[in-house]
Amino acid sequence: MPGQPTGGLHEQNANTIIAQWLNATGRKWDARGERTRTIIGSNDRPDIIIAEGGRMPVIMECEYDDKPNPAVADAQKRLGKTLVNETRPFTEVIAVGIAAACKHDSEAQFRQRLENNESILTIQLVSQAGDNAVKVWPNRPLPATPNDLVAYCEYAQVPQSVIDQESASVARQIDAAGQKLLEGIALTSAAGATLAALRRLTGCDHDESATRTAAAIWLIAIDLQNDLAQYSADLRQLNLKATGELKDTALLNRLTRDDILAQWRIIAGVNYLPVIELAIDTLSAGAMGDGLSDVLEHLHQLSVQLNALHAKHIYNFAGELWQRIVPDREERAAHYTQPEIAELLSALAADRFAGWTAPQLAELKIMDAASGTGTLLGAGERALRRQYLAQGGNDAGLHKSRMENHIYAMDVNGIAGTLTAKRLTDLNVEQDYAGSNIAVITDPAGSLLLLDPAITGVSNVLGYRNATPTPGIGGELGYFHIQLGGIHWSLMNPPYNRPRRGRQQATKGLERPRAAAKKRQFLMSNGQAGLASDFGNLSNIRLAPGGVYSHVLPLTAAHSGSWKAWRAELEKDFQDIVVIANVSTAELQSMSADTGMSEMLAVATKRDRRPARWQPTEILCVNLSAAPATLAEGYAMAREIAAIPGNTQQGMLSCGNYTRFRQESAGLPGGAVGSSNNALTMVMAALLDGKAFDPTTLATYQLALPIATLGDIAGAGPTHHSIGHPKGAADPIGAFEWTPLNELPVAPPQQSMWAADAKEQTTILVKPTHGGQIVWFDLAQQMVACRSRFHLNRNISWTSQALSIAHTRAPAHGGSAWNALQGGDESASKAAALFLNSVWGCMVLNAYAKSGQRGPRARLQVKGIPGLPCPAFHADTPEAEHARALADRHFQELSELPLQPFAYCFQDANRHRIDDVVAEMLGLDPADPAVSEMLAYWRALFAGEPNVNGRQRKIVAALAQHQGK
Repeated sequence: MPGQPTGGLHEQNANTIIAQWLNATGRKWDARGERTRTIIGSNDRPDIIIAEGGRMPVIMECEYDDKPNPAVADAQKRLGKTLVNETRPFTEVIAVGIAAACKHDSEAQFRQRLENNESILTIQLVSQAGDNAVKVWPNRPLPATPNDLVAYCEYAQVPQSVIDQESASVARQIDAAGQKLLEGIALTSAAGATLAALRRLTGCDHDESATRTAAAIWLIAIDLQNDLAQYSADLRQLNLKATGELKDTALLNRLTRDDILAQWRIIAGVNYLPVIELAIDTLSAGAMGDGLSDVLEHLHQLSVQLNALHAKHIYNFAGELWQRIVPDREERAAHYTQPEIAELLSALAADRFAGWTAPQLAELKIMDAASGTGTLLGAGERALRRQYLAQGGNDAGLHKSRMENHIYAMDVNGIAGTLTAKRLTDLNVEQDYAGSNIAVITDPAGSLLLLDPAITGVSNVLGYRNATPTPGIGGELGYFHIQLGGIHWSLMNPPYNRPRRGRQQATKGLERPRAAAKKRQFLMSNGQAGLASDFGNLSNIRLAPGGVYSHVLPLTAAHSGSWKAWRAELEKDFQDIVVIANVSTAELQSMSADTGMSEMLAVATKRDRRPARWQPTEILCVNLSAAPATLAEGYAMAREIAAIPGNTQQGMLSCGNYTRFRQESAGLPGGAVGSSNNALTMVMAALLDGKAFDPTTLATYQLALPIATLGDIAGAGPTHHSIGHPKGAADPIGAFEWTPLNELPVAPPQQSMWAADAKEQTTILVKPTHGGQIVWFDLAQQMVACRSRFHLNRNISWTSQALSIAHTRAPAHGGSAWNALQGGDESASKAAALFLNSVWGCMVLNAYAKSGQRGPRARLQVKGIPGLPCPAFHADTPEAEHARALADRHFQELSELPLQPFAYCFQDANRHRIDDVVAEMLGLDPADPAVSEMLAYWRALFAGEPNVNGRQRKIVAALAQHQGK
């Protein structure tokens, strides 16, 4: 190789070149390689140190990757150490592997590799995990580019452990400040009027919540004031002072309301109104009492505490405060997106703009129509700016331009708008901006008014209070426009809720915009799926060709029947679809926030041209073994997922597994989504295609019957809302009032399976649990006609329940958990009951509805029951007739066998008998050792799924013992 040095590129020289390259990336840090006397009490020489102002310094240890886990051992030695002139010890160090091939480079050649962003590095994150334990993530080094290294350095400047401690501390102190404020107001003569004003301005129902929220708003404004007093040249010229300067010149060094309001009005004169406007209003709300100065002093100290971390460019402290202090976020559907998930979703979606030039990235329009705290938008903007700098962008006015013209945020909550504005402002407090496109939507439909393709203008933009918009397109005061196809990136964690008792609906009046969307053939909305499907529709309507859809969604979006239209439209209008789920049950399943719901992430690119009809679509499914624990892990997962080769069907990642599945008809449930085992995914996919697949032998058996749906065999009955309500219910509904049978001296004529009793309902043949008294005669007549002998369990929990379909000797009503199956041939119903209580059927049900998840479990909706895949036992064919005859012959015996919960299927001999009969019904010989061994392997696969066994130790141990025999 020309120019190759005799001794090759020494590691020390490579470290120095990497440091020099890092300094040329447009950041304000100082990276230095191979410096001695930098660690207190040690002569060790860290490979690379990055320092930037008051931010946490970063250490990287580097080695050539000709051995496993390069540089990890050296990185561990740095943990707990402190740099000279620093007080904070290192809690995380980056271990960098350099491709061994680079040993033969000249310095110029190696530098060129860095500038070309070649994948010549690997990364592992070495951190303290508590109790002197060391965490190395991931277990194997991750491939990385030099641009990735820049991102990891930015994350390392913000230690997660410190952030968590400070956030909790600030929240506790905000609580105390809010309480002190309430006590002071209560002593004034105008307490009632002042508290009423604060409740109105903060949107809180209680005085305690209102004063606590007001204190948090003031902290955000004081924090902005102190930043601008330091960094904004325009505001310094207007004599803006930080709170510390105000104290130094104030009487008795005490901050007063008038002093603070005067400073905030200076800020409002330049703009920043989305952040400062609500703070001015709440601080001006009325008499606050003598304790207000103490509260303002406390908030000043908190601002100093936060700024000492120098972390706001990365971390959303305002959002953290919101999720810690607001008690009724469930009612407001205002859940805070965890920053680690925001990083994963935004980094993965932003990768789709990798081919854009710097000028194109500067003009990219990003939208969040349910912006909440702005955590997602902040993460998305940082991801775009990383790409912008990597493409050589150097516009010093980028932040101003994007704030004023290219970021669109909407929410129904005024405080959410303020938090979003603050989050985006924190990305670069050195640049003033004179406006923004952040709106608080007061329309009854909220931002979903944009479901109507004819509507483009959005009013109530923060910072334009009482402004009168001028007519015409573009430029109106207090207006912004989002045209059809005008957005390049939709980044969102929308509310999931739908109308139900006990929870307020976030938006109303959706009928008209939904109808307008449907008229233009935008069909994702479904009221039973909830608002999240509407927001999917909104994104589809507003995205440009080539635009990127990236949403947090409930896991039911992949499986539920009510989400079929959303899936079909996503498959039709988008390509390169990626769905990410977390399959770990060792932690709360919610990926994004504290909703308590199992969730998933979806990323897709809008097709250049809308096809006339749906066509088979390939989807990449990634199942994480654990959600990311830090921002860096979220980014790393995104980069690893983005690097999955397009020609591979399945494989393992450091963070889980992936598989590609092909949708052969529109809107089929994604059985692979949420499955931890690729082999089980293949088995389930084969079953849905009418085949039995054995992963151990790779043998495939064609089933004697094609796969149809349960709706071809029987119809779904009415819901419990029509049937009736339990005795003494606070909210009576339906035709009957139901009383437990054991409370009645004589069994009544109207019976029901109202209650699901996992301990008692262990045989396919079950007894009703309740009797009914008529409360609505006309409806009762209709309901009596809907009684059935077959009932489907809508919310299976595999660890406790043994039945998916039950049978009664005489017709009975359904209920909340059990839904009646009506009509059809009884022999076909018997066959379906055996199938769905076998390992065959439970895998199909798991693929279709992903039952058994911990936390609030979405039931299989009544409208989704007819879509449940099931062999065509109803067909007029010899094979179907044979299956029905077998079901008739064996059903009585099998229906009376006691069954263990599904999670114990691997050891339940009675269920094995059902499995064998179903195999014979489907054309396989259960006496064939190959078939018998395949079924045994299926049971172990199924029982080994985290969502099936719940990671209950007794089940996992029993399975291990069974497999060890």
